[in-house]
Amino acid sequence: MIKPVAIPAWRGMGRRPLQTVLLAFALSIALAATMTIMAILSGIDAQMRKDLERVGLDVINIHVSPELKNLLFSPLQVSDCNRVQAEFGGTIAPFRVSTGIGRVGESKQSVRVLMLSTTPNWGEVVPLEFLEGRFFQDGEQDVCVLDQWVSEALFGANGTAVGRELTVRAMRAPAKMRVVGVMKDPFEIRKKFDELDVTGSARSRLVRMMEFKSVYVPGRFSNPSKRIHGVVLKVDPQKDPIRLASQIRDQFSGDQSVWVWARKRWVGNVLKAAEFGLQIANAIWVIVLIVTGIMIMTVSLVAVRERFREIAIRRTEGARRGQIALQLLLENVLLSSFAGCIALALARWAGYIIETKYISWPPAFLMSDTFLALGSGIVMAGLATVLPAMHASRMDPVAVLRDS
Repeated sequence: MIKPVAIPAWRGMGRRPLQTVLLAFALSIALAATMTIMAILSGIDAQMRKDLERVGLDVINIHVSPELKNLLFSPLQVSDCNRVQAEFGGTIAPFRVSTGIGRVGESKQSVRVLMLSTTPNWGEVVPLEFLEGRFFQDGEQDVCVLDQWVSEALFGANGTAVGRELTVRAMRAPAKMRVVGVMKDPFEIRKKFDELDVTGSARSRLVRMMEFKSVYVPGRFSNPSKRIHGVVLKVDPQKDPIRLASQIRDQFSGDQSVWVWARKRWVGNVLKAAEFGLQIANAIWVIVLIVTGIMIMTVSLVAVRERFREIAIRRTEGARRGQIALQLLLENVLLSSFAGCIALALARWAGYIIETKYISWPPAFLMSDTFLALGSGIVMAGLATVLPAMHASRMDPVAVLRDS
C-alpha cells in the first residue's frame, strides 16, 4: 500500500523543483521561528526561576509601609527587632534606608543610589555572591559594599571597585567611604533591558530595596529605642517561612503601618504572573504556524490545479482515490519533515545570535518544545493538504483528459 504511493510522491516532489524548494524554504523559516520563540520563552522562565531563587526563599521582610511619615518617623525600633528574634529565632539584620548621590572623586559621573545602613549580619541573612571583595565586618567604619549595578554605573563594567573611594551625598554632609566588596546582580535577566525601567526613581525606597541597586554601609543599632525602617530575618531550616511570616504578622496586627511578608511567597506570586504572561506570548508561535498553514493550503490548491492531467493519468492506470489523496498528503508530510531538519539548525543559529546580541539569558531548546514544534508543523502541513488532496481524488479522469 505504501510503495505505490511513496514512489509517486517522491517523484512528484522532484518534478517541480522550484515549487518544492520555495515551499521547503517557507516551512523551514516558519518552523525555525516557532522553535526560536519557544526557546526564548522557555529560557525566560528558566532564568527567572534561577534569578528569583537567589533573593533568599528563607528570608522574611519586616518593614514599615512605604509612606513618607513612616520613613521620617518609623514606628519600628531596634527593640522590635530583638523581640522578633527572641520569639521566632533565626538570624536578623535591622536596616535604615535613605537616598543619596554617589560620585567617584572629582568625577562628574554620578548616580542616584539607595543607601542601606545595616549590620554585618546582612551578609548572613541574604544569599550573597560576590564579584569581588567581601561584606563589611564588625568594627569597620567608613566602608561600603556595592551592588553590581551601582559598581558598573560608577566604575564601569570592567572597572575594579574594591579599594577605591566613593563619595555619597545624602541628607548629611558628603561621606567618603572605601569599597570593600561588590555583590553580583541576582537578576541576570534584566541586564539588557534595565534602561527600559523608566519608573524606578518613582518607587518607594523600601520597594527599591528589592531592586538590588544599593550601597550598603555599617550602621549602629545598639540602642533599643533607635528607630529603624525594617529588618530581614533568615528563618531556621526546619521552619516554613510563609507560616512564620503569618505568625509574625499577628504580632503587629494592631499596627497597619508595618508590613510582614515572606520572600518565598513573593517569588511564587511573581512566577505565577510571569507564567500567565508567557502563556499569552505563546500565542505568537501559534499564529506563525496558522499563517504558515494557510500559505501551504493556498500553494497546495494551486499546485494540485496544475497537476490535474497527471492525476487523471494515474487514475486511468488504476490508482484509487485513496492512493491519490495519500500521495499528495505524503508529499507535503515528507517536505515538512525535511524542512523541520533544516529548521533545527536555523533555530539554533538564530538562538545564538539573539543571545549574544539582544538578550542576556540563554534560549532553552527543550526536547519537548522541539518535538511539539516539529509535530505541529508536520500535522499542520498534512491538514493543509487534506482539502486539495480530497478535491483532486474526486475528479473524473475522463473529463479532465477531454478538457485538457
